[in-house]
Amino acid sequence: MFATLLLEVGNTAWKVAAYRPHQQPEFLQRGYGFEALKAYLQQQVFADLALASVAASELTDNLRQFAQQQNKKLVIAETQAGFGIAHCYANPSTYGVDRWLTLLAARAAQTNAIIIDAGTAVTLDVMDDQGRHLGGWISPGFKLMQEALLQRSSKLRVATQAPSETLGTSTENAVYLGCQAALRGFVEQALQQSQPKLADTRTVVYLTGGDLDLIPEETFERFVYQVQRRPHLVLEGLSRWFEQRPE
Repeated sequence: MFATLLLEVGNTAWKVAAYRPHQQPEFLQRGYGFEALKAYLQQQVFADLALASVAASELTDNLRQFAQQQNKKLVIAETQAGFGIAHCYANPSTYGVDRWLTLLAARAAQTNAIIIDAGTAVTLDVMDDQGRHLGGWISPGFKLMQEALLQRSSKLRVATQAPSETLGTSTENAVYLGCQAALRGFVEQALQQSQPKLADTRTVVYLTGGDLDLIPEETFERFVYQVQRRPHLVLEGLSRWFEQRPE
């Protein structure tokens, strides 16, 4: 039995982890769609469900109804002031909860942090070692870039596997490689533009999101940063929020 389950719901997939007080969450499952999520949760024995969602509000409403039916307590994380983070947004509530939770996770190390989340969207967030959020970027993610091209032309196709060539010798490969190059360029520019904003102290680059494998190690070789691949960084932040939230 788990006293509390942590649930991250993104634009594409959902993830579930077990909450462990003062420890890293234990990742349990990833899936797609509300019906699959409901079926999974019905198989688990737990008391509380902590939710972080950037999906449509309809899904949150469905989860509220499910929690009531199952006699479970549902707590929902929302971006807010405090927790050792000074937002640069004039209205912190407009800042995505998934991005905010990655800041919470990174804040534990008390170092400069560059956070890159490569998912449906690819996002950058920069925070100094005092917890000051300096801003960031949002761009279409790898798959979203491909989908945008495919929607504009019925003649375009995209490779389903990474091509072995560096320049596409077919339209399918050219689309895949071009979108991959755009993602890598985002990362390289993020690191380059973040560098002058941070004091000359230890900086950690946190990489998270489903498309991490598209960012090769050599991207970081010319930067003196410690790089950590943390695929469940949002869940880590959700765990910290759940632990520190006012009752």
